Amino acid sequence: MKKAFLNEYSASELKELLKEPEKITAICCFGSCESHGWHCCLGPDYFVPTEVSKRVALKMDNVIAVPCVPFGTSIHYNQFPMSITLRYETVITIAEDIFESLINNGIKHIYILNGHDGNIPALEIAAHNVKAKHMDAKFLYMPAWWNKVGPIMGERFEVWNGLGHGGEGETSIMMAVRPELVDLSKAVSQVPENMIDINKTTDVIWDIKELTETGATGDPTKASMEKGQQMLDILVDLVSDGIKRMNDCNWEY
Repeated sequence: MKKAFLNEYSASELKELLKEPEKITAICCFGSCESHGWHCCLGPDYFVPTEVSKRVALKMDNVIAVPCVPFGTSIHYNQFPMSITLRYETVITIAEDIFESLINNGIKHIYILNGHDGNIPALEIAAHNVKAKHMDAKFLYMPAWWNKVGPIMGERFEVWNGLGHGGEGETSIMMAVRPELVDLSKAVSQVPENMIDINKTTDVIWDIKELTETGATGDPTKASMEKGQQMLDILVDLVSDGIKRMNDCNWEY
């Protein structure tokens, strides 16, 4: 049976794979543990990248999924129970150590799949730091999968282009990944109209408590399993296609 996650492999199996490490791509996932509203579990940012990386690794040859880091920088979600939040410096260090470990074993093609907005600056810094020390290493980075999937879904989303923290899109994809962890009977629409208008011209440094009474934003009441399955398929295809394109050009860009 084909394996997906790095920690599923034995040392002897990896010894064989690492005879040609230049052919291997490692998907490194980063998540978080924080409130996503009354209707959803704390872990979409962990569960979604985990499922996507698993599917890509099973679908493609020479792709290994590194187990997802379950915590991230969540200081802007601390007002709701129960965030486990790491300092930005900690996320940078963890990411750098993971990347360095892969490179030290000869794996120099790394796809960073991030599930949490708070990790975005830390992961970019970590990748640049490691790249500066290992110029032959090649990184792909999907910092915000929701911004890639949303435009492709288009009018299939009903509210705010499916956006939101635990909103229509994120709740839908969680229904596809772990349906038992979503309870739509507790879903509440929390669409911050002023924020939407402001975002047309600039960005705001916000705390989630300023935007919502539930810990979620967007409209999870519009979520569905069907939308979630479509999103999951799109996301798996995006990650797979990115790796395939790089393989086709020998990771030269």
